[in-house]
Amino acid sequence: METAKRIIINLLLIILFFVLQTTLFPMLKITRIIPNILIILVSCTGFMQGDRAGLFVGFACGLLLDVCSFEVFGFYSILYMLIGYLNGFFHNLFYLKDLKIPAIMITLSDIVCCFFTYFFLFLMRSRFNIGYYVVNIILPEVVFTLLVAVILYPLLWVIEAYVFKKKTAESS
Repeated sequence: METAKRIIINLLLIILFFVLQTTLFPMLKITRIIPNILIILVSCTGFMQGDRAGLFVGFACGLLLDVCSFEVFGFYSILYMLIGYLNGFFHNLFYLKDLKIPAIMITLSDIVCCFFTYFFLFLMRSRFNIGYYVVNIILPEVVFTLLVAVILYPLLWVIEAYVFKKKTAESS
């Protein structure tokens, strides 16, 4: 029963975050940069729920991005799936009220996502200006994503804590 509830809530979160990523957040862009809230969801799911849930949510988010983008099909599915799975390895270090590990994991996940995107979608097309890409795309996106994560993480924290009855750091 709890597994079905978890799957339904994860699917609803995937749809909600994808809709926000593709509709609301492009209107909030700063210098052509929008926060990657799907990476926030994938990272948080991985370290809150474990590697399997991170893998599932990452694949679903990546598949939605693949379907809606005109890039190489399957790229985002594999990338987000791996990011969610790798974040799941830190599931044992996770405490609900601790913000340090989520902030670090979201930041690293976004950096990995940006560098893989640069390598496979730009560098392979002979666009070698990595300095420009790091300064004008990666760093602003990572900072913007982290700022939005500070707002969205408590929402995911509440869902995880109260819906799934997780222990907080004080009670463990």
